[in-house]
Amino acid sequence: MLSLAAILYFVVPLGVLSMVTNYPPYSFEKVLQSEKLRNDYGINQNSSPKDYGFYSDEISFISLDSTRLSAWWVPAKQPVAKSIVFVHGRTSNRLKTMKYLAMIDSLQLDSTYNVFIPDLRNSGKSQQTKTYMGYKFGEDLTASLQLLKERYHQDTVILYGFSMGAMAILNATGRSQLKSILRNEHIAVIKIVLDSPLANVKATLTDQAMDMPLADVLVDKVYELYGNEINGFEDSMKLSVLLDKHIPALIVQSRDDKLTKTYILRQELLLLQDYPLLDTAFFDGPDHVKLFQDERTQAAYIETVGSFLEAH
Repeated sequence: MLSLAAILYFVVPLGVLSMVTNYPPYSFEKVLQSEKLRNDYGINQNSSPKDYGFYSDEISFISLDSTRLSAWWVPAKQPVAKSIVFVHGRTSNRLKTMKYLAMIDSLQLDSTYNVFIPDLRNSGKSQQTKTYMGYKFGEDLTASLQLLKERYHQDTVILYGFSMGAMAILNATGRSQLKSILRNEHIAVIKIVLDSPLANVKATLTDQAMDMPLADVLVDKVYELYGNEINGFEDSMKLSVLLDKHIPALIVQSRDDKLTKTYILRQELLLLQDYPLLDTAFFDGPDHVKLFQDERTQAAYIETVGSFLEAH
């Protein structure tokens, strides 16, 4: 008969793994019917790109594993072959990233770039399924770029991701199988912006476990199970491994971020000191992915991003 300790060793990690990989989706209805979520998302009463003065098409497509996805295609004022793709994070959807259309407008980029705003899996109007801390998000993003090339003839893109969406970008541009798809289809990622990035999956899980009654051995077991489900790629799920040193990158981070901790990001940055194309900007005040919508940092944030997009 198994002891209580043995039962806990096997059962608790499975429960925690499920929490990590299979969180409840945030649908449009869930967000739009909640004043609290609207405020948290920074969208007030807005519900589509037209509320920011932009025309958009609602489209559906499939990911690499046939998961059904949805998105907005927001064309530029004139035909161009360049696009910016906004990539939302966990417990989020494209409603949260659409507010950056206001930044596109303020920087007068709406004649230079088309904008693509997808719902990745388990988000918004897309299919509910496991995300694996950005691992499967990376596949959804790769499928998004394939769609942009095939349907809209977009071969040059800037990727702009938030939190777990930043990890999706790192996977799409740093995971060999996904990089090969982009290379074979002649899709060029010319810049990336990582806002409040999930910079190291294991370090973040370990940090969050400090607030839970989980022994180190159980955290290790959760991570082992997680690795089994993503083909042994778990130790590569970090900024220092996946960041492509040939792509100019900007990282923006609040020093007061309570979810993706600054100390974890700084540990990763120490391993990237020889990366000549990496810019970083740290801000005081706002919490997780709130730099743009917080009046204390909004102007400096827009200036930082605008300067990066104009540089290199």
